[in-house]
Amino acid sequence: MIKKIFSSLIFISTPLNISLMWNFGSMLGLSMSIQVISGFFLSMHYNSDMNLAFNSYILMSKIFFNGLIMQMVHAHFSSMIFIIMYIHILKSLMNKSFNKSFMWFSGNMMLFMIMGSAFLGYVLPWGQMSFWGATVITNILSSIPFIGLKITNWVWGGYSVDNPTLNRFFSLHFLLPFIILFMSIIHLNILHEKGSSNQMGLFSSIDKVFWKVFMFKDMISLFMMMMMYFFFFFFFIDHHFSMAKENFFPADPLNTPIHIKPEWYFMFAYSLLRSIPSKIGGIFSLLILFILFFTLFLNKSYYSKFYFLKKMKVFTLIIFFVIMTNLGYKLIEFPFTEMSLVFGLLMMLNIYFL
Repeated sequence: MIKKIFSSLIFISTPLNISLMWNFGSMLGLSMSIQVISGFFLSMHYNSDMNLAFNSYILMSKIFFNGLIMQMVHAHFSSMIFIIMYIHILKSLMNKSFNKSFMWFSGNMMLFMIMGSAFLGYVLPWGQMSFWGATVITNILSSIPFIGLKITNWVWGGYSVDNPTLNRFFSLHFLLPFIILFMSIIHLNILHEKGSSNQMGLFSSIDKVFWKVFMFKDMISLFMMMMMYFFFFFFFIDHHFSMAKENFFPADPLNTPIHIKPEWYFMFAYSLLRSIPSKIGGIFSLLILFILFFTLFLNKSYYSKFYFLKKMKVFTLIIFFVIMTNLGYKLIEFPFTEMSLVFGLLMMLNIYFL
């Protein structure tokens, strides 16, 4: 059994003409593993009681041995995971990998679970932005007709974001990464069954064995990623540069922050959500966006991967994503809300005709 698993992971035929863009999957796997390990050590010192959570988060970096390093690694690697994941998705779109339906399905399942885990982790420090972010996002569920309020109360474990909410979020945040790692094994198995895509758009998975040439290329990419991370970690003066400043104040239900905003990797969705005054309208627009992206495998057009219009559509999608992310940081006023709505609709149309 072990020999079979090892053989499927190492001794697999791989296209000769794949580039470094095909290494982001392994980089994502390493980043997730680092997150799980660092999160495990942090969980030893975290207290999920709402009266002690913020203090336990702060004391990790002041009292416990190497607590600051573990805390910073766990905080910053979440951003690195999303950078790598978005590049990995970009490569898949450029090479029409979404035509492999099971591969695309498993990848999207991991994407949504990683997003969920990131949101849950954002709540755990129990600072101002954590508390109010949880309040705003979970309140969106209440707009679902007939059952919305019951679902919201069930998620909260009461009638507001309180101690049961924090306990549930901590448990789910601890559990989800292990499910994601299990899904990644399924994702890898499907990849090795169907064969990897390549830049030529041809079936050429019989050229070279993954071990040792491509394993060596993966190791170089992983080494470069780690060096890049440690460069930023040790040479940036502000070790908390990727964190919201408001989150260094303990949660206060009576004091709402002026601007409640998520991390940068959720900004594209946040800008679309807030551009529609109706909560149910915002949810509906986000659902359409994610459903269109999720069902890309239904697009069975088999024109050449060198098709210029295809490449332009993908680059246009990147531009829309960057614009939507930037608009999420703007104030909720004219013309930014209108621009968010327009570019959100353009992004949906772009995905539909991809």
